Amino acid sequence: MRFRHMFYLAIIFPVLSGCEAVFTEQPLGEEIRILDVETWQGTWLSNGVVLMTTVIDAENGVMQAAWLERGEEGARTESYTGFVRQTGDWVFLNMEHQPEEAAEDLTEVPDKDSQENASPEYFWARVENDGRRVILWWPNTDEMRKAINSGKIPGIVKEDKDVQLAPLESQHLELINAPGSNLLNWAEPDVFIRIAD
Repeated sequence: MRFRHMFYLAIIFPVLSGCEAVFTEQPLGEEIRILDVETWQGTWLSNGVVLMTTVIDAENGVMQAAWLERGEEGARTESYTGFVRQTGDWVFLNMEHQPEEAAEDLTEVPDKDSQENASPEYFWARVENDGRRVILWWPNTDEMRKAINSGKIPGIVKEDKDVQLAPLESQHLELINAPGSNLLNWAEPDVFIRIAD
């Protein structure tokens, strides 16, 4: 699944059909990645998509991505907040999304207790950023399903074929990050090139 589609999925997931994803209940990565503003903040280009990133909270690994969407009523700005985590040298970008069942009834304002009890989902990608180029490897949904069904990775395959990972241990992260496992789309990364600070 392409980078742009993952952002669409995270934002308008309830109205999409036929788009499958891999998500976790907590941001993937054992430690917060402290963000260097000069490396992570900038304007990036990939396949006609211009993305602007802003570091919101460097110490807590929080950043925002914004881009323009062209619609029937003209162009509008879209944005999303991401959480950068790491395990050793592996760095992950996590995007929070409210589960579909929690978003179904938006006619009433939720009370404080229901908001606190709502469990978000996190869509994620492995990321490498050298300050000039960002590479994102999204999960390989088909291979993740096989890994769960065979017991190699803890999680469940939902009725809609989405994959929900259970809490992962170090050996699971090693398997995910091993190119031979094919659990990430190594052959089809999204690559963004910096075009401005």
